[in-house]
Amino acid sequence: MKQIVLRPQLRRKLLIIAVISLLLASALEMYTFGLHSDFPGRWLRSFLVFYVLIAITSLLIVPGVNYGMGKFIRR
Repeated sequence: MKQIVLRPQLRRKLLIIAVISLLLASALEMYTFGLHSDFPGRWLRSFLVFYVLIAITSLLIVPGVNYGMGKFIRR
């Protein structure tokens, strides 16, 4: 039996975050440093940093604060 690892909604959100991170990392690296021999390494590092920051913010922090404030207001 095949198990679903990620729900389709979460998978779609992660793919959108990956595309946004890819575009941001590419724009930042190309604008700041241009194309040099160490471009792939810097690009990968900046992509991972953007991906982790955006994913944590949009999938954990914002819903957590929303949930907490909803509980606080509806006491």
